[in-house]
Amino acid sequence: VEALRTLHKRYQDAGCELEVAGCGTTGYGEMLFANALGADCHTVETVAHSRAVQQFDPNASFILDIGGQDMKAIWIDNGVITNVVVNEACSSGCGSFLESFASTLSIPTKSIASAAFESNAPADLGSRCTVFMNSSVVSEQRRGKGPGDIMAGLCRSIIENVFTKVIRVSNLNRLGDKVVVQGGTFRNDAVLRAFEQYLGKPVTRAPHPGLMGAIGIALLAREECRKGDAGTSFIGLDAVERFEHREFGGVTCRRCNNRCQRAVVA
Repeated sequence: VEALRTLHKRYQDAGCELEVAGCGTTGYGEMLFANALGADCHTVETVAHSRAVQQFDPNASFILDIGGQDMKAIWIDNGVITNVVVNEACSSGCGSFLESFASTLSIPTKSIASAAFESNAPADLGSRCTVFMNSSVVSEQRRGKGPGDIMAGLCRSIIENVFTKVIRVSNLNRLGDKVVVQGGTFRNDAVLRAFEQYLGKPVTRAPHPGLMGAIGIALLAREECRKGDAGTSFIGLDAVERFEHREFGGVTCRRCNNRCQRAVVA
């Protein structure tokens, strides 16, 4: 909501009127936001991501999306999603994992790739969760590995995590002829290169790696609004300015025996 308000103000300050032709939601809380904003459509992340990829590359056979906290592997056959695999609880192969270690090495996020490419002997860190990776990094530092060697090793480790904890294919040919990568983590050239080295062939990086989910749901929303020329059900930017919500914490969910503590947004 704050992002929509900021966008609205930016256009107002420029003396322009922004007309929203359609609205769609995806990702965490898609249905919550769809109901709140009067979205024209909503869908799960995998569908939105695959729709965006097929817009610029209809021949894509496999999509790997690595974000800050999760990763998704999507197989496509003639435009149809045939299989989806996501990581489970562990986020050791994601962007936050890489940024966390970069911070401990005093390397800015934007300098991770350049530091990794300076290495002539990347650290061999293997595929481990964050807890065990800490000890591996310390061990490699004691062996004389510098920050660049560690970052190069971590970029390779992310890719190893993908194939040991998510994809788990015995034959890489199962990924098909046209592999597309996306997600904010793949903005990092070193991670992209590590993936290409693992596969042994070039891959295609999506034109806007960190925004493909948003692009996909925007395309789906446009298609929905064009059906019968119905227009949009979006509540409008003026209504967004007046939008209010309340959040209650410490609510115990009783839908199963786990009794999780949840926050309720109303």
